[in-house]
Amino acid sequence: MKKFDSKAKPAAQVVGIDDISVYVPRLYLPLVGEFSRQRGIDPGKLLKGIGIEKMAVADAHEDAATMAANALLDLMRRSGLRPEDIDKIYVGTESAPDEAKALGTYVIGMMEQVYGKGSFHECETVEFKAACIGTTFALESLCYWAAFQDRMEDGGAEGDLEREKAGVVIASDIARYPLSSSGEYTQGAGSVALLVKRDPRLLAIEQVWGAFSRDENDFFRPMGCATAVVNGKHSNQCYLDAVQGAFDSFAARAGRRGIIRPPEGCCVTDFMDRILFHIPYPRMIEYASAAIFRHDWKRSSKRKKSRQQEAVEAEIGDEPLAEEFRDTGELQAAEADYSRRFSRSRTFLQAFEAKVKDTALLSRQVGNIYTGSIYLGLASLMEAQKLMPGERLGFAAYGSGCSALFFSATVQPRAEEVAGLGLLQRLQERREVSLADYERLHEGKAERSILKPAGEFILAGVDGQGYRHYEYIE
Repeated sequence: MKKFDSKAKPAAQVVGIDDISVYVPRLYLPLVGEFSRQRGIDPGKLLKGIGIEKMAVADAHEDAATMAANALLDLMRRSGLRPEDIDKIYVGTESAPDEAKALGTYVIGMMEQVYGKGSFHECETVEFKAACIGTTFALESLCYWAAFQDRMEDGGAEGDLEREKAGVVIASDIARYPLSSSGEYTQGAGSVALLVKRDPRLLAIEQVWGAFSRDENDFFRPMGCATAVVNGKHSNQCYLDAVQGAFDSFAARAGRRGIIRPPEGCCVTDFMDRILFHIPYPRMIEYASAAIFRHDWKRSSKRKKSRQQEAVEAEIGDEPLAEEFRDTGELQAAEADYSRRFSRSRTFLQAFEAKVKDTALLSRQVGNIYTGSIYLGLASLMEAQKLMPGERLGFAAYGSGCSALFFSATVQPRAEEVAGLGLLQRLQERREVSLADYERLHEGKAERSILKPAGEFILAGVDGQGYRHYEYIE
């Protein structure tokens, strides 16, 4: 595997992710058993066709704001952060409990119950809404801020630097679809908090962002609706188109910047040890990685095919060519057949196993957490101990509507200093919820929580004006 060349880094400050925290509700619903029987779904479709075993279920006292605050509190305790160390809290969500008030202000209010009133008065917060890519846009914004923030204390003497400030990006969502709908088994809930700063211990982001956007109706939630409208097959195709477009944008920009310049017969993905995709459900990352690898392997220099392309063609034959078919329908059928055979080829399966598969470890047990799903993939690599210093990671983020970003990061020499998350153990300690209780929680009809809150922030109530009140429960 080709490692990154540290001499090729851009001149800007090294910034990235220093630490990560994940909050997952303590309730879960197994998809095989009562759920699959009552919904009339073949368990094999769920376990293999979709790739999900269990989905996290938010209790009656939980919402996107409480989960975000719980993730942030854990992050601060893990990293020894004080309120004055944090300059910005940016939140990516599509589950915000208010149409105007930023979710981060609720989070700050909760944090001040622990750290003292006014302790976050100098902290800026804003909410990013862009379906499942909102958190990645927030991360991009904070990385630019962290790289070029003014470290001189106002009014101080020359050279009198204030303590380095950090930013936090929080993803927090509850994926919710109508009961008995085709999207119900791709639900989930959780929050991920990322500590963003200069000289990070975990990942240095290379500040090359490939982008793609277009107007689509693949997934949206009209005003006043509690659940989203999903055009499933169309959404899958939008995902693939957008991620491929963002990848091409990244490849071109990385080449111009000197970050990745593949020699003859090599590909951009040859320079990536792991690739993380947005995970609406685990099987989707197989489709996405097949699309990216196929596209990348055949886009290398026409004068010399990549070794992967040669291996694939030796196994399943040449790519279909438009001039070989009488009409568009025949070409599309041939393309679909070739894509299926490509996804089963030894060459692709080896690449998927080595670079992508482990990123879905936690999503199989949690489900879709929307804008945080790609960073749950990062936590999966940490849990599997698959982050090695010197490796390069590629990130392919997607948000319906639709937008995509592709960027890269390198695992830092001090990554091993970052404490383990213990997520696999925490997931094993969750409580299984019955289908009836899950449905009451889903519909907002549960009169009380299934589990007694302890050591966490909770939604204490909603007043007559609709304002939400939160408390910290010891």
